[in-house]
Amino acid sequence: SFQGKEMFPKSVRFAQFYFMDAFILLCCGAEFHLLSLNLDTTKDELKRYKQRSVCKLVQKFSMASTVEITSLSAVNDFYSYVVLTAGSNRALEVFDLNAGCSTAVIPEIHPKSAHQICQNKGSAFSSQQPGAYNLFMTTAAGDGIKLWDLRTLR
Repeated sequence: SFQGKEMFPKSVRFAQFYFMDAFILLCCGAEFHLLSLNLDTTKDELKRYKQRSVCKLVQKFSMASTVEITSLSAVNDFYSYVVLTAGSNRALEVFDLNAGCSTAVIPEIHPKSAHQICQNKGSAFSSQQPGAYNLFMTTAAGDGIKLWDLRTLR
């Protein structure tokens, strides 16, 4: 365990590795936290009970005008700065972690809050055109699946 429950004001709803396992993303309320990760794998029998691995908060990002993040998507398989979040306000927000800010908001993407976002991560079994990595899908209860393009936000 790296972080105690006192670090988070609400329960953590979602966690994933990010940026080729260099970071961790955690959703907590209307914000997500970017944590740096440094795992110490050295073996020292004399100090084996001392925790030497470190997980530190890098930055917090808040979704605009929402109570809670209902879904988050970020690619870990290759270097991507894009993080997508859906909130209880039924909006989708695009964050550029390279710039450290929100870059776009799409209001009312579904009649209900989206419960899943899936970005195109590619496949080891086939090649794709570079533009295909700009595609993502969202889904909400009772509304099916919608396919989106980051370039047009439609």
